[in-house]
Amino acid sequence: MKKVLITLLTIVVVIVAAGYGTVKYMNRHTDLNLSAYFQTQDMTPEGQTAVFIIGLSQTEDFDPTWWYNIFQHLAHARIPWPARNFALADRGVALMDPDRDYSTEKFEPASLVDRHGNSRDMDAVPYIEKFHRGEIQWVEPNESIHLDTGYWVYPGRQDGVPTVSGKTINYARLWYYGRGITGGQIPADWQQNRIYDIVYEKLQSDYPDVPYHQADTMDPYTWRKEIFELLDGGAETLVLISPMVVYSDFEDFKNGFQHSVEYVHEWEALNGREIKIIIAPPMGHFRPMRDGYLLMLRDKLDTLPAGVSVKMVWSVHGMPWRVFTNEAWLDLIPGYRDPLVEETHQLLGEYDFTETEVVVSEDHFADHYWDPEEKYLSTNRAYVEGVEAGYDYVLNLPIEFYNENTDTLFYHAMVNYENFPGYTVYDVIDYPKEYWDEPYTKHFVIDDTEIFYLGVPTGSRYRPYIARAMYDSLDSVLSKGSTGGRVAATGGQP
Repeated sequence: MKKVLITLLTIVVVIVAAGYGTVKYMNRHTDLNLSAYFQTQDMTPEGQTAVFIIGLSQTEDFDPTWWYNIFQHLAHARIPWPARNFALADRGVALMDPDRDYSTEKFEPASLVDRHGNSRDMDAVPYIEKFHRGEIQWVEPNESIHLDTGYWVYPGRQDGVPTVSGKTINYARLWYYGRGITGGQIPADWQQNRIYDIVYEKLQSDYPDVPYHQADTMDPYTWRKEIFELLDGGAETLVLISPMVVYSDFEDFKNGFQHSVEYVHEWEALNGREIKIIIAPPMGHFRPMRDGYLLMLRDKLDTLPAGVSVKMVWSVHGMPWRVFTNEAWLDLIPGYRDPLVEETHQLLGEYDFTETEVVVSEDHFADHYWDPEEKYLSTNRAYVEGVEAGYDYVLNLPIEFYNENTDTLFYHAMVNYENFPGYTVYDVIDYPKEYWDEPYTKHFVIDDTEIFYLGVPTGSRYRPYIARAMYDSLDSVLSKGSTGGRVAATGGQP
């Protein structure tokens, strides 16, 4: 009996150890610690130098592949294995009512469509008929996503993608690129490329021998191709920069920069030549970035009467901090946020206001699920507390976004304006392409408080500041190079 117990115990230990080893292996991390590398790197280019801009760039028109890829990125970054296998399971065809694509409660649909926009299944039977047969199930909203929508699923066959991915693609098609905005297009890529135009023009003027390419992290084929083209062209130093205002592990050090370095290593192995890699400083660490947002604020303050009270809410994207406890963003944001807050106090002091306040809030994750103890200030709570305090005006600018995207226009708006009188997720955003050179704004009146969302720094008045911040970041590296140096003196503020 003793031998049997020892044998059973040994088997249990081996199984537990194997299981633990499997979990550790499946959740292994790369040896690249680029946030640490960034802090200690040699910033001097050597030999022929090239610039590569890599970051998230949302498509203007609906692209289901882009939405599939970003779902995969989010799932792999946030959900460990093996739980990720359940999140990525194909449990059937995700369906939505095209006239009611958002609902937190089960309802009787009038019609159902899949991610392709089809109202009939592959057997030509309408999904709504299958619903009436009892073959389609309601899926409750995800508790971990504040104000998430429920959806329908047909489990009679697989869809070829994770079911939750099908849901994401479907509501992006129906809401973001459909009934949600005039024209059915998202401004992000267009507004971002107008900034790149300014940056590239100045780079071409000051560093004519330095080539520059760009790619979207949701387009890995183009990403690899663009890097290989720069290296095949003779680059000996590759300068990486992200369009993010402040770098994070989530978007940059463990995504955009990491995979760029991996592509470089792949090229080195194929070509037998080493490449020096430099990560340029984040744009937010350069004053023109702050100046652009402060100019937007000043332009609004100039319209307010004397003798009123004003609360200024600078908002950042936010993260689920109880999960991302060691995020590089936490170390980098003070170099941007703190001087901006101080300069805001100084700016407000120039006006004859009776009372002022400056806060920094989070648009996402400061909610009931991720922050039940309210350790972080949500943008919604910043608004509400401004109303409760009796401020005449509460103003908001999102300081990590300089283009309008599906976060700023839709999801962040939905949570920021939660319970606001007159706001629903079915409001149509009147922001067609001919207006993209102007900031998109929102205005609410609650009790006696006027609330203004002031938009993003787009257009000829504000865009040059953002472009100058990106240029200054690159110039801080390129100006140290021995070849391809600056050939023309740079100007002052844009």
